[in-house]
Amino acid sequence: MEDYYRQVQVPEHVITALRELITAEFDRLSATNRQERQAYQRERDGLVDERTKLLQAHYAGAVPLDLLKAEHDRISKRLAFLEAQIEAGATEYEQAQAHLDHCLAPARDCHAIYTSIDDSLRRIANQAFFDKLHVTEADAVDGSQGCRSTSCSTSRSRPPRYAVRLAKASVGLKPMMSAV
Repeated sequence: MEDYYRQVQVPEHVITALRELITAEFDRLSATNRQERQAYQRERDGLVDERTKLLQAHYAGAVPLDLLKAEHDRISKRLAFLEAQIEAGATEYEQAQAHLDHCLAPARDCHAIYTSIDDSLRRIANQAFFDKLHVTEADAVDGSQGCRSTSCSTSRSRPPRYAVRLAKASVGLKPMMSAV
């Protein structure tokens, strides 16, 4: 089976289409992320104001010290969380975007990928690339590829289904920040 993968190549137009598909998803997630960061920033600003008013109320004698301490701890914990979320959201998108080409580069050498993965991942690769695999008694392999006839040899605006299945199995896109 390993030798058969020397024949399996992901066409350049498919890699380009995958890059565009993933970049579009990154852009969508980044827009969502930007909105979440803005909401976190608004909440942070509100908590800073609340902390200032709480301290002023304490100085005016309206808030006892134990309540001031409890509220200050609550606000400080939430502010630390918000700062971490704001910072993480800004860097995750940039890092993912920077590594995209590096992640797609191995798609040009399917044999190298196949020989470097374990059996469970080989099964996924086989399912992604082939509709059927026939292994003869002489250990010869004949694969009915998931990209049949013209779908692999002509340019398309969308990647063939095997490429999408492989991308979903290997990339595992998820939102960069979770709402709390």
